[in-house]
Amino acid sequence: ILHPDVSGGDHTGLLAVYSLSKQSNLAGYRAAFVAGDPAIIGTILEARKHAGMIMPTPVQHAMAVALRDDAHVETQRTAYARRREHLLAAVTRAGFRVDHSEAGLYLWATREEDCWTTVSDFAERGILVAPGAFYGAAGARHVRIALTATDERIAAACERL
Repeated sequence: ILHPDVSGGDHTGLLAVYSLSKQSNLAGYRAAFVAGDPAIIGTILEARKHAGMIMPTPVQHAMAVALRDDAHVETQRTAYARRREHLLAAVTRAGFRVDHSEAGLYLWATREEDCWTTVSDFAERGILVAPGAFYGAAGARHVRIALTATDERIAAACERL
């Protein structure tokens, strides 16, 4: 959004929020940053310091290292693509339709039944999924299946499906 081809070089009113949670496996660190309109960022910084949301120095250093290393990002991207491929095939074989899940870290699966019925079915197989209803009325007939588990756990879930 901040690239000149998108913004025309003017960041007025623009704010980009960037997290390293998934791309760099830093979810527990809450490692993220904002960039964009200096006026908006100034307001955020003013509020943040009074709320006690100051990122520890070691986490800032870890972020700097991660942002300089594109190789680990490609490794993560490849891992998520592999997990998506395996899980998508297994879920489809199990009779589910997967909607709007071409990218991201989740598959949205449905059998056109109430999401709670599907959650129970997955739970009986030892697989934890999130009910789509947690994300709004449009998800009432879907479950969200995360691709963030280890390769071994994804493989085990695929076998149980």
